[in-house]
Amino acid sequence: MTDGANDRIADLITTHALDLNRFEAGLRRQARLFLRELEGQIVAVMAKVNPTGVGADTYRTKRLKKLLDQVQDTIKASYRAEQTRLIGALRELADIETEFAAKAINTGLQFGMASAEITAPLLRGIVAGVLIDGAPITDWWARQAGDTFQRFQDAMRSGIAQGETSGQLIRRVRGGTQNGEPVRGFMDITRRHADSLVRGATQAVAAAGRQEVYRQNARLLKGVLWTSTLDLRTTVVCAARDNKLYETVSHKPIGHDLPWLGGPGNLHWGCRSTSAPVTKNWRELGIDEDDLPPQTRASIDGEIPTDTDFEAWLARRSVEQQDAVLGKGRADLWREKKLSFRDLIDGNGRELSLKELRERSRA
Repeated sequence: MTDGANDRIADLITTHALDLNRFEAGLRRQARLFLRELEGQIVAVMAKVNPTGVGADTYRTKRLKKLLDQVQDTIKASYRAEQTRLIGALRELADIETEFAAKAINTGLQFGMASAEITAPLLRGIVAGVLIDGAPITDWWARQAGDTFQRFQDAMRSGIAQGETSGQLIRRVRGGTQNGEPVRGFMDITRRHADSLVRGATQAVAAAGRQEVYRQNARLLKGVLWTSTLDLRTTVVCAARDNKLYETVSHKPIGHDLPWLGGPGNLHWGCRSTSAPVTKNWRELGIDEDDLPPQTRASIDGEIPTDTDFEAWLARRSVEQQDAVLGKGRADLWREKKLSFRDLIDGNGRELSLKELRERSRA
């Protein structure tokens, strides 16, 4: 039997989900590089403005204030520059995802019926309108800058109060060892928070870009299918919504009572769910299917796709297809059950640039 339109769309979106994870891994690596550079800048300021020198308390207080002021300025400037770079990448990602969503619908239908009217102001609006746990991406980035400075300030005041040396204060920033035991610096917390924000922002912007295309082409769609990444890290709220259908624009539940809330990529912090459009059948599209050849008639049946569980979908593919999606070495480890599926889809070590992601989405 010929695969239906929605099965073809599901195949495209499932494969693209891995590419998106690889792109996200690249963004997270860039964020970690930025924070490593910032850490070095902070330590350089500490070496220049040493608040632990011998002298009266007023001297040390002045030196500490000077250190805090300079580090605060350094953190603010660094975060502003990195925010500009990140927002630029997310806008281009939104452009890629809108183009991909329209292409996926047309590939599924095997007709050029879907379109995407995407302007630069609309792309800016998509990124600006994304809320992660109720706040815009830029607000979260500013909060992280403030939190980083607060942790630095607390660490310095606590260390100086305990009479620590300059080297011990630096260890509070970047970590090291004490009495042979590893010690974590507060920048480890900053890195984890940035990692989570980049992960959430990437998925949320990608989801918002696709939803805009679904909205513009609602006349072609029966609804939007919630697709969750099913592994041990999947939340109960996402697992419950997997394979559930929602109205294209209003997002009202269809055939169930689980509310859309923030939608895939926005339901909770770090949400990894995505969505797939479900096209109408020929009659719902206003076309008399009796006049169509049987193969064409069967290809657009309005049915919900069957292979929506990502790992089950991949397991049904040929060895060659699995190797193409995962890379032969990683696919071998997965088939031999030596590598968890979560490790496979994380993307680390197989990152994609914006250019590569765009090329693969058009292939």
